[in-house]
Amino acid sequence: MAKKDFTQVDSVIAQVTAPQGAKKPRKEYTEQEAREIAETMKTSGRKGCGMPRINLAFRPAVYDYIVTMARVRGETLTEFCNLVLSEHMEQHKELYEKAIEFRNSL
Repeated sequence: MAKKDFTQVDSVIAQVTAPQGAKKPRKEYTEQEAREIAETMKTSGRKGCGMPRINLAFRPAVYDYIVTMARVRGETLTEFCNLVLSEHMEQHKELYEKAIEFRNSL
């Protein structure tokens, strides 16, 4: 049985594992730009433009409602929850403003 020639293996490995050149530096966004981008909810891959996040637990019936209504509307769960909460904020604007004033007075 003849021996196999592996002399080129080291050079191939070196080529494959070598750095592929310098990466372009990521664009850095000002605080104002980051907020504007966050409002569009298109922050993926934009350094410093992340969205505030919370972990929520829902009763099964509420979760089913969110999933169903989001699918019917063609939205993500996040988009649907943001819509519902935005509508609630608008309906309770005066109370929210009073709550902010109270919080700031402490």
